[in-house]
Amino acid sequence: MTKSNSPGGKGRRRLLALTLSAAAHVAILAALLWPSAVSSPPVKPALVMVNVAAAPKPPGAVGLNIGFSPVQPMLPRVTAPEVEITSPSDTSDLLSEAQIAGAASPGGGGGGGGGGCEMARLVQQALRRDPMVHSAVARADRAGKAVLLWNGDWVQSGAEDGKGLSVVREAILWEVGFAPAACRNTPMHGLVVLSLADGGTRFAIGSGSWRWSDLLGLRGR
Repeated sequence: MTKSNSPGGKGRRRLLALTLSAAAHVAILAALLWPSAVSSPPVKPALVMVNVAAAPKPPGAVGLNIGFSPVQPMLPRVTAPEVEITSPSDTSDLLSEAQIAGAASPGGGGGGGGGGCEMARLVQQALRRDPMVHSAVARADRAGKAVLLWNGDWVQSGAEDGKGLSVVREAILWEVGFAPAACRNTPMHGLVVLSLADGGTRFAIGSGSWRWSDLLGLRGR
């Protein structure tokens, strides 16, 4: 009888088999109960692209941008036609040839004064040599016309601001004011017509009975 078939050998083999079987079961049980040391990698959520369709514009909303100021419509500019307003020219200060036909003139008698005190001639000379008088006449469109300057009061000439053509009136008052008292107080009758060098532009002064001092507002002085 061999050693391997002895009763002691069989017992040892059975014990070894049981030990291995128990160890295998323990290993399997431990593998089932022991948590996994390696965690699974996190799963990243997939990105999903979503296109949002723009809401339809309501009727009549053309030209409006959502989120922006509304665009104002450009309206055509309407320009009113220019109307030129003209007023009729005032010629009430102008005299006709018939109205001045019998008027006195410097050097023709009736000019007032005498003995070197002919006021009409002195005033006429002052007007002829004053360039401002000529400019005022042209500006008032009175060149070549007979203009009534004074008939007891200074006469308004056209659209001029002051009466008596302003500049012409001032020139006359200056000459009369510095004349001797005897000259400016000489009695006068009717119209006296003074002319510029062109011969066509004339100034009529006087009405009824008057004195040169009356032009200064110094009647009777």
